[in-house]
Amino acid sequence: MKIFLTGASGFLGGATLRALVAQGHDCAVLHRGPSSRLGDLASGVQIVEGDFFAPDSYRAALLEFAPDALLHCGWWGVAGADRNDLRQLDNLPATGHLVAAALDAGAKIVVGVGSQGEYGPKAGRISEDEAPEPTTLYGISKLAACKALLALAGQRGARGAWGRVFSLYGPGDDGPWLVPSLIRAFREQRAPDLTGCEQIWEFTHVADAADALVALVECEAAQGVFNIGSGAPVSLHAAVTLLRDLVAPHVAPNFGAVPYRPDQVMHLEANIDRIAAVTGWRPRVALAEGFAQTVAAAKARAA
Repeated sequence: MKIFLTGASGFLGGATLRALVAQGHDCAVLHRGPSSRLGDLASGVQIVEGDFFAPDSYRAALLEFAPDALLHCGWWGVAGADRNDLRQLDNLPATGHLVAAALDAGAKIVVGVGSQGEYGPKAGRISEDEAPEPTTLYGISKLAACKALLALAGQRGARGAWGRVFSLYGPGDDGPWLVPSLIRAFREQRAPDLTGCEQIWEFTHVADAADALVALVECEAAQGVFNIGSGAPVSLHAAVTLLRDLVAPHVAPNFGAVPYRPDQVMHLEANIDRIAAVTGWRPRVALAEGFAQTVAAAKARAA
């Protein structure tokens, strides 16, 4: 299948490109700047130099490539500090123009990447039937992009799917998120200040999330919204302790040093029954294995 991918230089997008190539798909990726920045990801794929926010920069190349499917992983502002930046709203028209251009180029499948942030501060095991109530501009923009993508696909007789990813982690993630932040602290022999860590949380390995997105592209019955999670939520205390034991067993995290926020969600779990039933996808990487991979990658990167 010929697949046009955005966001290949990102954490999830890069893993998704690897998964697509491994499955034998013919891929073109939208990338701003020199293709050398993609490193090994550029091998064997077509690079379309263009800007997600400038449709004229990629439209001709997209028409020439004539994809069977669009897989949209690109997004501006995934870091926590950017979640209420007004530029989040720019992602919506950019997504609309991208989807329309892909459909004009002949795509019959459009798949986008969403987030647990679309649901807002829900508690418990969340299914796709839960009413979304996002509280950040990031979540609001993702939800609007989801609706736009599915509507455009439906209007043009294409199949549209949207994967809402929960709590991503894995090798190569060195951002501001909990897992890489804890790994850095433990590697520096620092005891992080934490809440009591009684929360029950999801941790989704990036390779599993990438395989789920590939499944949404490949499965003819996959249409609409699908949660993508681990299916195995754990207590945050146990997760922190597991990471500590892998990196610096003698360091004692300061559990309880930070008070819970008034709006603290104590139980966040993705119900993944729908994607499993429709596509057959199931997560494969257990938390202990995934944390060990992530720690090993961080050590290799530091070396």
